[in-house]
Amino acid sequence: QASRFLFMKNKVRMICDCAAPPVKVVQGERLAQPLSLCGSTLRAPHGCHAQYMANMGSIASLVMSVTVNEDDGDDTGNDQQQKGQKLWGLVVCHHTSPRFVP
Repeated sequence: QASRFLFMKNKVRMICDCAAPPVKVVQGERLAQPLSLCGSTLRAPHGCHAQYMANMGSIASLVMSVTVNEDDGDDTGNDQQQKGQKLWGLVVCHHTSPRFVP
């Protein structure tokens, strides 16, 4: 469910080089609330995901979420009654060398 939440929040996820060492993020002691990087595109991939990519021979990946409008089952055609969007699927692209898509 965590991945589903992240792909609904961030529609695109790019990993330029899964073998690159992660950069440590240090939170300032004076921050009122903890720092959350869930909306950041600069997050390092989780260790198990980096290993998964390495096992496939993939170094870089670009993932785009495909969302559809939720349907409440009422076929009246009234767009104002839509509940929102849900994740339908993912378009996943892999490359065997480090890549950055501007």
